[in-house]
Amino acid sequence: MRIVVTGATGSLGSALMYRLRKDNHSVLGLGLSEMKIKSLSDEGFDMKRCDISDLETLSDCIKDCDIVVHCAAFAAPFGSKKRFFQTNVQGTKNVFEAVKNSSVSRVIAISSASIFDGMKHDSPHTDETPELKFRPRHNYGASKYDAELVCLSQSSSKWIGLRPRAVFGKGDQTLIPRLKRLIGKNYYMTIGKGENLIDVTCLSNFIDAVCLAIKAPSGSLGKFYNISNGDPRTFDSIMQTYTSKYSSSFKQRKIPYYPVFLLANFNNLIANLVPGKKWEPRITPYGLRQVTTSLILDISGAKEALDWTPKKTFEQGMEELD
Repeated sequence: MRIVVTGATGSLGSALMYRLRKDNHSVLGLGLSEMKIKSLSDEGFDMKRCDISDLETLSDCIKDCDIVVHCAAFAAPFGSKKRFFQTNVQGTKNVFEAVKNSSVSRVIAISSASIFDGMKHDSPHTDETPELKFRPRHNYGASKYDAELVCLSQSSSKWIGLRPRAVFGKGDQTLIPRLKRLIGKNYYMTIGKGENLIDVTCLSNFIDAVCLAIKAPSGSLGKFYNISNGDPRTFDSIMQTYTSKYSSSFKQRKIPYYPVFLLANFNNLIANLVPGKKWEPRITPYGLRQVTTSLILDISGAKEALDWTPKKTFEQGMEELD
């Protein structure tokens, strides 16, 4: 099949393209980074620069394709509200608008477990998109929540959604860089006790799910499916495993929660007062929640509908990191 990958210059999109090519699909990658476009082009991929907010260019790129895997997103703990919603919500609307007059038969929409950020996490979250009253407050979670509503408003025969949690692997620019911020010369920090349970997803397990979603039966369409390793770990154990790649002498250093909570909110307030601010505060309220709050996903829906199971363990995924 001819498959378009939006967000192809990101870590998820580029890894997916390698797998799709290995499976003998014809792949077109769309992205923004000129440097990464050139690098992937040098690897033999068909690449085009395309901003998904540009409906005309997007429509032209996908008109002769069979499948669109929509990975493009602005994912960050801090950034302008306009960029979050322009990329994540309007971009998703544009993808569905663009496929109307094309040969595309299916859109694979990639969401995020951050849509659960406005809920209590005392039990595993099911595949259902939360009620509107639980819409997250943070712009990233809110924009991904609204993007899910865009998908749910489309014909159910045209799309299938995957909702991964904390995907990590080679080239990861989201989870691992933020873990590194908590590592000192011979210690790693946990905020609080580090006993909160966190679901994570090995990159190859996520890609397996995407490949199965491409050929999933029609009865599984029109729904979102949670994706994770199905093996939640405490934040302390995640840090232990990651730092052990470099040395067995790293010790845990516990930082009290409330002083960090106050600092994160102060940073966020100051950062939002600086016009045109480009840098990300070292700690934000959203980032703090990601490392101090338990969040577990029920992945039984994906196992049943896609005949998918996470094959790679957390430890195996960590071994692949640089």
